[in-house]
Amino acid sequence: GDPKMDDDVHCITLDLLPEECLIHIMCQLSAVDNAAVARSSKLLRDAAYSDFVWRELCVREMHGASLDFNESVLGSFSHPDAQPIKKTPSLSRQISSASGAPWREVYRTTTKSLALTLCVDTGRGYAKFGLANAGTPLVLQICQPNAECSQDTLYPSVLRRLSLRRSQLSDYSAIVSEPFVLATQAGARQRQAWRADVEHRLLQGYGFRRLAIVDSASLCLFAHKLTSGVVMNIGFGRTFIVPVLAGNIVRSAVRGLNLSGMELTQHMAELLHRAGHHLAWAPAWGVDRPLPPVTVARNLKELGAEVFPTSLRDHLGCSPFMLSSVLARTDAPVKECAIGSKTFALGWERFVCAEILFHDDGTEEEGPNDPLHKGVVAAINAAVKAVANGEVEDVASSGEDLRAELLKRIVLSGGSATMPGLPERLAREINEIVKPCHPPRASPRSPAPAAAKPAAVAAAGESVPVLCGKVAVYPAHASDTSTWLGASMLAGTSTFATHWAVRTPKNAAGGAGACRLEDSGEEEEEDSNEGLENMGQESDEGQESDEGQESDEGQE
Repeated sequence: GDPKMDDDVHCITLDLLPEECLIHIMCQLSAVDNAAVARSSKLLRDAAYSDFVWRELCVREMHGASLDFNESVLGSFSHPDAQPIKKTPSLSRQISSASGAPWREVYRTTTKSLALTLCVDTGRGYAKFGLANAGTPLVLQICQPNAECSQDTLYPSVLRRLSLRRSQLSDYSAIVSEPFVLATQAGARQRQAWRADVEHRLLQGYGFRRLAIVDSASLCLFAHKLTSGVVMNIGFGRTFIVPVLAGNIVRSAVRGLNLSGMELTQHMAELLHRAGHHLAWAPAWGVDRPLPPVTVARNLKELGAEVFPTSLRDHLGCSPFMLSSVLARTDAPVKECAIGSKTFALGWERFVCAEILFHDDGTEEEGPNDPLHKGVVAAINAAVKAVANGEVEDVASSGEDLRAELLKRIVLSGGSATMPGLPERLAREINEIVKPCHPPRASPRSPAPAAAKPAAVAAAGESVPVLCGKVAVYPAHASDTSTWLGASMLAGTSTFATHWAVRTPKNAAGGAGACRLEDSGEEEEEDSNEGLENMGQESDEGQESDEGQESDEGQE
């Protein structure tokens, strides 16, 4: 080749590369590698300090990814459990975080927050807990039989399982989910008393540095990257359907149904007995007495129960609750479920169990005995009515537009909500109800409803909604971790420390309440910057950066 051209090629250096190329290269590196590269030259240091690079690191490592980068900027909507963020021009720029802070600072503070925040999903049946950076929570059984703890001993049990000592808790924050049962309008006094008790226990009793109490419905929405929607929780004792608009529960629209995981378990136990299964079983590791039949029935429900795609009445040609004839059929799709060394072959009983969730007694009057699909539609209609009556403010849409939006944001929660086939069947049943209310504008004839697409899981572990016509149902996360996942995502947002936490009053030791973090932005900023070495403020003479040490601390 031409020697002159070869010389020109060999003369290309980093100084000749556009800044955009250098930043793109830095975005491919980890925080630790960025810190190491930044030490090599001033040019690479400037590229490594780019706010765009650190924003990419936050997105890649899921620092607040569910809320800081999606539907609404966390804190800029009016959630009652958070202080409002003053809207500034920086919030409208893509390069800025929800808090308005530089992304490098967000990365440092959120890394520390994720490592030092305990998330607790209080429940009546099972409690989920763990540090926000754990990925998946641990579980404690609260329900009987064989309960591991009670509501009164929950927090000591959690701290014991995590090996956390009281002397360490002054460095930790906590996020506690408010139970669904307190979401109703009639539960205001009980809700206030419960919150005061939790604040007293964790702040004055255990000495946590910060505490955020957030309603479970909002946390479930956060786990699906939403701030508005309808959350249906099939709990241990009851089912609650909670509409949430821009982070605010529409309490007059909350519906409670007499359907529960406990009722499903009891129904499953009866079906198994009628089908001739013997539920007396003892583990092989030498327990003196067998497990209670209700425990075996619960385990079989979790392993084998499914929701039939369509109405069992239509499929079988008779009521699914005529057990003698249904269980005697020989065309059942059998599924074998093993508990220890014993195998159970389940037939139609595994489908009949879930059919009570959709059993309609034919009454038009709304009530607690409604099936799931009617309860959801009733809650949506009540939410639309509440907005029309002015009960909810700052809602972007109303009327039919709001109804259509809520139908696309139905979120499942609760252990029994993880039952296979539930999202598809629920979407289909709701679509059958609302279909006449939403005829297509282009044609006078209504097309056949679209078949419900099965639930899927995205590459990043995110649940994909099931679609059927104008209805979208978000499946519950595996093992009912939606509420805990929402709390862990909240802990990683740029606004958590300054806008979502309460702290122990300095001059009110032993008090029953706790005050909000008011006018504490400067104090929190000092805390988040403690130990930092003024990254990016070195002189042009090539003074050595302390970036590596700081990033290493962040990774820990």
